[in-house]
Amino acid sequence: MDILTPGERRDAVVFIGVDRAGNVEFVKVYAINEQRAKETLEEFFNAKGLFPADYRLVSRGVEDVSGKKAITTRSEEELSSSLARLGLRLLSNGVLTLEGTKEVYQITLVSDVLYRRVTAKRPEVKTLDWREVLSLGVDTLVENLRGVDISDLVPPNALILREPSPESVAELLSGERDGPLIVETKNAKKYRDFDFSAYVRIPPLTREEFAVELSSRLGFNVPLEFVNLPEEKLNLRNVEALAKLVEALVKRGLEREEALKIAIRLNSSRP
Repeated sequence: MDILTPGERRDAVVFIGVDRAGNVEFVKVYAINEQRAKETLEEFFNAKGLFPADYRLVSRGVEDVSGKKAITTRSEEELSSSLARLGLRLLSNGVLTLEGTKEVYQITLVSDVLYRRVTAKRPEVKTLDWREVLSLGVDTLVENLRGVDISDLVPPNALILREPSPESVAELLSGERDGPLIVETKNAKKYRDFDFSAYVRIPPLTREEFAVELSSRLGFNVPLEFVNLPEEKLNLRNVEALAKLVEALVKRGLEREEALKIAIRLNSSRP
């Protein structure tokens, strides 16, 4: 099916916000995975004759769609309202049928024109990066999707717990302590009922970053096309785990490239 022809889709759908002149000022892609989202975005730009350099990436990542049967312009009512306030009309190239899918990958871009118009209305607010937040010495919930070691980034008297039980967190937050509590997790939703002073989300590695880190660890170049892993696996801890698996396979007599292919296939398997 042509990407510009509206219809029922099972892999990806494109939403756009257009102004009165028909200019595409907003683009959002929902897809079954990151790779398909990127491919769909490229196909759409080519079909519409748009230039990626004219747009800014404002959001990307996995989105929970549990309980939804499909993604449609009707299900995106909140997005439609937000765009309407900017003078834009929400359109799409069809309906993305979910059929029990629990997560989709989304990429959102806005045109440079819209970005400048929106940001010009807002006073500039200083922000802290996640490293600076961790150094503040307050109770912090850290969604560490990158797998980075945070122990050297927090105050010496901080108590760091990885994936603790909610009961333990409740007890510690309500009791007396000598230092801040740092809860490290891959799923911040487990602790959403607790009042932490700060919340930090450390994003996962990109496929490109993962390939670079794995290449450095193994001592040979890892082609990007080999890094066919789900997003939750794109972290530094998994770089180390995957490298150990490759090394174990090489010791069994396999060539490095073949060992890498097998290791990634084993590593990406879901329980």
